Amino acid sequence: MTPKEKAEELIRRFYSIGAIECKQCALIAVDEILNSNYKNTLTDLCYKFTCNELDNYWEEVKKEIEKL
Repeated sequence: MTPKEKAEELIRRFYSIGAIECKQCALIAVDEILNSNYKNTLTDLCYKFTCNELDNYWEEVKKEIEKL
Protein backbone atom coordinates (compact mmCIF):
# COMPACT_ATOMS: atom_id res chain seq x y z
CA MET A 1 0.00 0.00 0.00
CA THR A 2 1.43 3.37 -0.95
CA PRO A 3 1.71 6.17 1.62
CA LYS A 4 -1.08 8.03 -0.19
CA GLU A 5 -3.38 5.00 -0.12
CA LYS A 6 -2.64 4.47 3.59
CA ALA A 7 -3.36 8.15 4.30
CA GLU A 8 -6.70 7.92 2.49
CA GLU A 9 -7.57 4.71 4.34
CA LEU A 10 -6.85 6.30 7.73
CA ILE A 11 -8.97 9.33 6.84
CA ARG A 12 -11.86 7.08 5.76
CA ARG A 13 -11.66 5.09 8.99
CA PHE A 14 -11.98 8.24 11.11
CA TYR A 15 -14.42 10.07 8.84
CA SER A 16 -17.49 9.27 10.95
CA ILE A 17 -16.37 11.80 13.55
CA GLY A 18 -16.17 14.72 11.10
CA ALA A 19 -13.98 15.88 8.25
CA ILE A 20 -11.54 18.08 10.19
CA GLU A 21 -11.40 15.82 13.22
CA CYS A 22 -10.69 12.72 11.12
CA LYS A 23 -7.55 14.34 9.70
CA GLN A 24 -6.37 15.24 13.19
CA CYS A 25 -7.06 11.71 14.44
CA ALA A 26 -5.18 10.17 11.52
CA LEU A 27 -2.18 12.43 12.20
CA ILE A 28 -2.28 11.48 15.88
CA ALA A 29 -2.33 7.80 14.91
CA VAL A 30 0.72 8.20 12.67
CA ASP A 31 2.58 10.19 15.33
CA GLU A 32 1.83 7.42 17.83
CA ILE A 33 3.31 4.86 15.44
CA LEU A 34 6.40 7.00 14.81
CA ASN A 35 6.91 7.62 18.54
CA SER A 36 6.12 4.07 19.63
CA ASN A 37 8.47 1.28 20.42
CA TYR A 38 7.39 -0.64 17.31
CA LYS A 39 10.99 -1.05 16.13
CA ASN A 40 11.66 -3.38 19.05
CA THR A 41 8.51 -5.43 18.56
CA LEU A 42 8.50 -6.03 14.80
CA THR A 43 8.32 -9.59 13.59
CA ASP A 44 7.47 -10.38 9.98
CA LEU A 45 7.89 -6.75 8.86
CA CYS A 46 11.56 -6.89 9.79
CA TYR A 47 12.10 -9.26 6.92
CA LYS A 48 10.59 -6.88 4.37
CA PHE A 49 11.71 -3.44 5.54
CA THR A 50 14.43 -1.87 7.62
CA CYS A 51 13.34 0.32 10.51
CA ASN A 52 14.52 3.37 8.59
CA GLU A 53 12.33 2.39 5.63
CA LEU A 54 9.35 2.03 7.96
CA ASP A 55 9.98 5.45 9.47
CA ASN A 56 10.19 6.92 5.98
CA TYR A 57 6.94 5.18 5.00
CA TRP A 58 5.04 6.61 7.99
CA GLU A 59 6.53 10.07 7.42
CA GLU A 60 5.23 9.90 3.84
CA VAL A 61 1.81 8.78 5.12
CA LYS A 62 1.80 11.81 7.42
CA LYS A 63 2.63 14.15 4.52
CA GLU A 64 -0.18 12.64 2.44
CA ILE A 65 -2.66 13.13 5.29
CA GLU A 66 -1.61 16.75 5.61
CA LYS A 67 -2.26 17.25 1.87
CA LEU A 68 -5.85 16.00 2.18
